[in-house]
Amino acid sequence: MFASLKRVAIVGLVAVLSTTAVSAKGALGIKAGKVSVTSSDGISDASYTLKEPAPLPNPITLTESSIFKLAFTVIDTTTGEAVYPQQAHLLLEDPKGDDVTLPLSVKGNGKAQITINTAKPHPALLTTHGKFQITLLLSALDSLTPLAYPLGELTLPDSILKPLPRKRHDLPPRQGEPAFQAEQEIVHTFKEEEKTVGWTKSGAGVIITLAPWALLLGLLSNIFPSLNFQSPPVSSYIFLLVLAAIETLIFVYWVGLKLYQLLPPLIALFVIAAYTGMVALRELRVRRLKAGGAP
Repeated sequence: MFASLKRVAIVGLVAVLSTTAVSAKGALGIKAGKVSVTSSDGISDASYTLKEPAPLPNPITLTESSIFKLAFTVIDTTTGEAVYPQQAHLLLEDPKGDDVTLPLSVKGNGKAQITINTAKPHPALLTTHGKFQITLLLSALDSLTPLAYPLGELTLPDSILKPLPRKRHDLPPRQGEPAFQAEQEIVHTFKEEEKTVGWTKSGAGVIITLAPWALLLGLLSNIFPSLNFQSPPVSSYIFLLVLAAIETLIFVYWVGLKLYQLLPPLIALFVIAAYTGMVALRELRVRRLKAGGAP
């Protein structure tokens, strides 16, 4: 019986500790929150101090040269220490259209800020109605309770806004425009036809290409009777065979060899080609000297 009571006490203690741990889970909050609105003329400048959960005291209306800036420090409301949230956004809810969510810049020490410059507005703000309910959203995943802090109303100047894009099924259609119309056909050429050259240009090119060879053959026919053909020495044939082997090896490399497979035999063939070439030239020189040629 004593063991049963002890077990019940332990279970109760664990339950109490668990409840305390759950209730001790902190929540995200902000401190030193400040909203400032500045402009080049200084007429509409304003500064507000944020104190959660109170919203801004007045709606904010920006001009063409206004700069809206929100700055604060993210804290754990339980300990009061600065924390870094995993997600920090400013939600701009458009009652008449789509919402816009802008990310905040957050440093490691919890300091966060966002700036909206109407002279260089975010592209997502241009195709809206320009009137928003702004809410600060902070989240630290499962470690802390997230924060959704409604700040108030923000209005952009109409002069910076662009015409709203018309959705596909918006009705009624514009005057004289059907509700549904065929889309423009997409034409794509996958492969252009090969260009051909006329017979005149082709013939002229062939003549220009073969003219030097015709001239060479004509000159050889004039000196051919005076030529004395002799069979070259065997070393010349060996030299030509080595050169042919080099060409064959390069072709085989191009077909399927790797560079490290090509280099050893190629270097060896280069050495053999250099040696056989020297021997062939030496024997040809000896023959020329025996025939009475100049050294």
